[in-house]
Amino acid sequence: MANRRRLSYFLATTITTMTSLLAGCGGVNTFNVQNPGPPPSNSHVSVVFQPAPAGSISINAIAPITAVVNNDPSNAGVDWAVTCQSAGNCGSLSSLHTASGQATTYTPPPTLTGNSVAVTIVAFATADHSQNVVAPFTISAFGNVLKGAYVLQVQGIDSSLNPYQLAGVIVLDGNGGITSGEQTMNVTDPITGLYVCLSDTISRQGSSYFIGADGRGTITIALTNDPDIGVETFSIVALSGSQALVTALPTTTAQVSGTGTMDLQTAVAAPSNGYAFVVSGTDFSSASPTAIGGILNIDSPNTISGKHSVTDQNLAGTLVVDQKLSGTISNPDAFGAVTLNLSVPTFPSTTAFQFTGYIVDASHIKLIESDNTAGVGALGATAGIAIGQGSATGSFNSFSGTYVFGVLGEDLLFFQPSTAASAGVFTADGSGLITNGYTDTSLLGAGIQVSASFDGRYSLSPPGIGRVRSTFSHISPPPLGGFHPSFIFYLTGNGNPPLVLESANANFANPLFVGAGIAYPQVGPLTFGGDYGFSFTQQNGSEGDGTGQMTANPAANSPLSGAVDSNLLFNTSFDNPSSGTFSAPSANGLFPATLSSQIFEFSPFAADFYIIDPSHGFFVETDLVNANAPSGVVSFGYYAARTPVCAGCP
Repeated sequence: MANRRRLSYFLATTITTMTSLLAGCGGVNTFNVQNPGPPPSNSHVSVVFQPAPAGSISINAIAPITAVVNNDPSNAGVDWAVTCQSAGNCGSLSSLHTASGQATTYTPPPTLTGNSVAVTIVAFATADHSQNVVAPFTISAFGNVLKGAYVLQVQGIDSSLNPYQLAGVIVLDGNGGITSGEQTMNVTDPITGLYVCLSDTISRQGSSYFIGADGRGTITIALTNDPDIGVETFSIVALSGSQALVTALPTTTAQVSGTGTMDLQTAVAAPSNGYAFVVSGTDFSSASPTAIGGILNIDSPNTISGKHSVTDQNLAGTLVVDQKLSGTISNPDAFGAVTLNLSVPTFPSTTAFQFTGYIVDASHIKLIESDNTAGVGALGATAGIAIGQGSATGSFNSFSGTYVFGVLGEDLLFFQPSTAASAGVFTADGSGLITNGYTDTSLLGAGIQVSASFDGRYSLSPPGIGRVRSTFSHISPPPLGGFHPSFIFYLTGNGNPPLVLESANANFANPLFVGAGIAYPQVGPLTFGGDYGFSFTQQNGSEGDGTGQMTANPAANSPLSGAVDSNLLFNTSFDNPSSGTFSAPSANGLFPATLSSQIFEFSPFAADFYIIDPSHGFFVETDLVNANAPSGVVSFGYYAARTPVCAGCP
């Protein structure tokens, strides 16, 4: 009825007005009467996407989104918003207001918790926010690059300056989830203050991983039974589906730092035959740094006999060699973990050791000492690796070829892990001579930086075991005070690299080196270029560790470029740009370089790179005591070729 009254009033008013106009014109009708216009529209402002958004996007992509507002005479345009459950990490829009029909561009967040996240983008009609449309997006990362059971091992330091060591197995589902696992850790308990070995299983709830477009990412591990340690976090760089480099970051309650690897577990079977092994860390019975190496022979099920089994120990610079060992080894558990109980009656330190070994494959076992479970009367904290000799145990009668070695250890004048580092290359001639050697060795406490060529001698002792004793001599230029490191190599055969025990001695006041490492056969062509992942450890009285991604392109303005994630002074820092320069490799695969980033202990620092083969190598800092710009820092690193996680990914 109200509409009828309004229409009657409108018609009456119109007729009256027209009559008056006609009368004012002398009665002559000059007005062109037309049909009245349509009544006002009852439509409301509305907004729609044109075109409809895709609904999913990878973390390294962008998405232009366009909305059109209808029935808005003010042409006020579109307001935009993006929301998700992780407030502050939902990504960004290039503009929060656009004209109708103009696109805004959505950029996903740089990192995710897990492999995917749901994000909601809302387009509002500016003239009326009650009129809006919602676009749900699923942001996906590259967790599918890593899938399966992986053996994780990290070595470093905790805030009490004790060794921090961890080894275990984590099972990744290919979609950012960790479904199960177990681990063994040596660390100072942040609640009790006792140094202990802790073993625990990994909880699916609260555990996840993330891999970004450049292969860098994070792993988060929640333990099932031990709340003292808190949630563990690691930065990683994926090299391929079978390996990643790892840096330990502080947990939610414990201050830890270290570097290591994560290797795809491809076989779990009871170990047999001979293994070479090295471990390093601390012997608590003497409160001394130690490194142990040897050959252990599993010559019957679960039994390590004295036949062909021999071990050596560098205890605070005192080298005890050619000691017999025996023991037992358990069958693997569901995660490929075995327990080794070793007896060495003649060692001057502890004579009985227990190790937990996590099997990687038929030839590799990651080791961690696990006999310090009470935190009182601790035996030791060492960790390392065992590599199978197979059935060749007892038949090694020669040592020849060119090798690139890397050793990280402790300068006994400083009594802190990672204060000594050594890398080098040499050729064993098969007849007892070492030729064409070159080494870079840094000892922080002694203030020694040796970069020199050398030769030397070696002998197989005892014959057949695969144990090689060597001395590097005739170092040129001669280091101050005389510097003649001795190495013991433990041969592995089958194309696998020997393991290394180092004891570096000099004639001046006690600058001794305790360390363990590995020596890879060098295989050409000795080239450097392309995409790499790398890890590093630095010491100048405080430890810094990190992983990163770098591209080597000699034709670029910055020949080395990339990004680094680090743990410095137990503080984490992500996405730090890095850069550097490098020279062409020499005939022995050695070349100088400089590395620069705001998170390095000293930047830029000089380093020598040693090429093992086109896919990997070592690098070591060379300016510890540089006369013009001494860094006061020992740095040791490893690099390896990286497969991009997707077509077009960096």
